[in-house]
Amino acid sequence: MKLLIGGSPCTHWSIARKGRETQPEGIGWELFDNYLIARDKFKPEYFLYENNKSMAGPIREQITAELGVEPILINSARVSAQSRQRLYWTNIPDVKQPEDRGIILRDILESGVPMQEKTYTLKAQYFKNGIANFVTNGGFGASAVAEPMRIGTIESGTQTNHDSKPFRVYSPDGKAVTLQGEAGGYGAKTGLYAVPVDPAGFAGGGAVYPITFDAEGQMTAEIGGRARVIYEVRDGRITIKGQQYPVKLADGFYIIRKLTVLECKRLQTVPDSYIFPVSDTQAYRQLGNGWTVDVIAHILSFCPGITEKPLEVLSMYDGMSCGRLALDKLGASVAAYWATEIDKYAIQTTQANFPDTVQLGDAFRVREDGWKPWEGVKQ
Repeated sequence: MKLLIGGSPCTHWSIARKGRETQPEGIGWELFDNYLIARDKFKPEYFLYENNKSMAGPIREQITAELGVEPILINSARVSAQSRQRLYWTNIPDVKQPEDRGIILRDILESGVPMQEKTYTLKAQYFKNGIANFVTNGGFGASAVAEPMRIGTIESGTQTNHDSKPFRVYSPDGKAVTLQGEAGGYGAKTGLYAVPVDPAGFAGGGAVYPITFDAEGQMTAEIGGRARVIYEVRDGRITIKGQQYPVKLADGFYIIRKLTVLECKRLQTVPDSYIFPVSDTQAYRQLGNGWTVDVIAHILSFCPGITEKPLEVLSMYDGMSCGRLALDKLGASVAAYWATEIDKYAIQTTQANFPDTVQLGDAFRVREDGWKPWEGVKQ
């Protein structure tokens, strides 16, 4: 049985991009058109195409017309601790919404991490108006699952207004914000979070670190050669530089940090054991550009014969092979797996985990006469 999967890069369609494409033309549409050409040549029994919810209406409508099916909006927050709203077009019949597992960020955090991680300082004046809880809406309506709970912003050492995503801080008792593959600076790729800690045994093992107060009255602990800023929350109020402000956090002590690679794996429901033979920077990028594995597995689980017949899979814009991970979770038998991908680090990651993947290079090669790499493959 043949299966075509993929999601063309959404960079040109993203609402975060200035001057983004809003019509079905330009580079973004050319990338999608490669998927259409692959579908026509591969002739799969079933296909799955994914892209960002924030694309402009005319593009979404034309994709729907070309693929002949309506998109399904699924928020990854139903199966993980990450709010990630994506559109899925598929001819797999009767796909339902996944059940909400009720996972929040606190459930997937590593312990004993703060000693290695850079921490950040909260900007006190933000809290004058108390907590803000932001819910993302849009043309498809709000999700029924929990959303990220924003509690403040960090200081950056400059005078500009930092009420923007790279500087916002969120509670561990809500969902994580959407992972980003291409964002840069501070917590832009993962978000920044108030992570609970025990200052008496900060690094685990019962080690005790002396608590001091700086000139502004801020609690700190000397850990790993660095002064780590620690915030105490008591009776719904947080102490920042000697002043108290209302906040929706449980009583305890917190630091502000970004998420680790392992935590980001968990947000994308990638197994802890998955290998990244690349730098953390590249791992963050691949996870941010990847799929939430359990969402893909959920959709594919409705595919007739998915675990009964050998599969020939063509994955367009394969990245770190989240589609292959989803098939593995289902227990599917993959007879052949072809992947178009040009990012050398993503290819390196895929081959470290799935060495039998046949790498086909640039997706634009589908336009070449006679491009049919699956021909001659024996079942």
